Amino acid sequence: MADAARARRHLRAGRLQYHRGGTAIDLHIPESGPMTPEAVTASLGEARAFFPRHFPDERYADFACGSWLLDPQLREYLPEDSNIVRFQQRFELEPYEEPQWLDADVEVMRFVFRTLTAPLDQLPRRTTLQRAIVDHLKAGRHWQIRRGHLPI
Repeated sequence: MADAARARRHLRAGRLQYHRGGTAIDLHIPESGPMTPEAVTASLGEARAFFPRHFPDERYADFACGSWLLDPQLREYLPEDSNIVRFQQRFELEPYEEPQWLDADVEVMRFVFRTLTAPLDQLPRRTTLQRAIVDHLKAGRHWQIRRGHLPI
C-alpha cells in the first residue's frame, strides 16, 4: 500500500486503484491482469483498512466507480460467472446519464483493441469480451459509461 502522501493522488491497493474525494473514494480499474473476485475483495479490504488509518478525520460512505465495465449490457454477452459480471454485481448503479465528455464506444475500442480506426470486421474475436464488443457495435448499439457505488 502506498504511503499517505502518495494517497493524495491515486493509491494502488492490490488489483485496484483509489482516489479520495467528496463522500466517496473513487475506484479505478488499471490494466494489470484478471479482475478475479478474490483480487477485488483483497483490494477493497486493503482500502477499507488504509483510509481510516491514514485519514482518520475523513469519512467516506462508499467506493464509487465510473466505467464501461459497469455497463449492464455486458451481461447479455458474458457468462454470469465472468469476472466482469461478478465485479458489476458488487455495485448499485446510478441512473444512466450520457456523459458529454466521454464516448463509451471509443473507450471500449481503445481499452480492448488498442485501436480506434480498425474496421469492426478486422478486429480479433478471440475472447468472449472481444466478440461481445464487436457484435454489439455491429448491431448498431452503443456502450455506456455507468457509475455505481459500493458501501465501504
